Amino acid sequence: MNAEQIDLFVEEIPHGVYIRISGTFGFTQLAPLREKVMSLLKGPGKIFFLDVDKARFCEEEYITLFLNFLEKSKEKDAELVLVFSGEANKKFFSAYAHVFTITQNWKTYHQTGILGALRAVGVSYSKQTGIRLSPIIAIILLLILAGWFFTLYGMIRSQNAELQLRETRLLEMDEESQRLQSELDYLQSVIGPLKNLGLVVDSTTSKKSEARIRSWTKYLDRLEERRRER
Repeated sequence: MNAEQIDLFVEEIPHGVYIRISGTFGFTQLAPLREKVMSLLKGPGKIFFLDVDKARFCEEEYITLFLNFLEKSKEKDAELVLVFSGEANKKFFSAYAHVFTITQNWKTYHQTGILGALRAVGVSYSKQTGIRLSPIIAIILLLILAGWFFTLYGMIRSQNAELQLRETRLLEMDEESQRLQSELDYLQSVIGPLKNLGLVVDSTTSKKSEARIRSWTKYLDRLEERRRER
């Protein structure tokens, strides 16, 4: 493959560009590949997939070239993702695997985030089937729902028991209040006549009332002595 015959395929995708290069790349293809890819990176797009799965690189200078591609994408606040799964490219990029973003399938790469996390744990979605759960996830969800149900049931039972206890205490207090009121009414009915006779002395009784009580007591004593003399 000469410098002018670089096998390069470009496809616009949502929010980005998919670029696929194929063939064996030596020193003579370095400059043409730099020019074509750099021109694409200058264009619109927030993510660029550079598929090199069918490409083989014979010069170490291509590592520097791809680092330049990465730096160029960062300058425009875009993401560069290398796409390959072959062992040869894994070995070629192994020293910089922590620097580049690498995926084996560019079509599923943008399903990361919530959809990717759900798919990883066994939850999938499609327009034809809707949401589908793996058996393990379905069992876990059932156990969680059952736990929530029994927890809610226990809370309701506890609250009902507490309400019943409060109602019982209120009834007991009401009965005690009625009993005390009855005793108070009885005491008032008993003490009332004694108050009318002036026989009950409290803190508000005057000295005249006390004198009348003493006179009444003496009068009763004299009557008792006369009865005995007879």
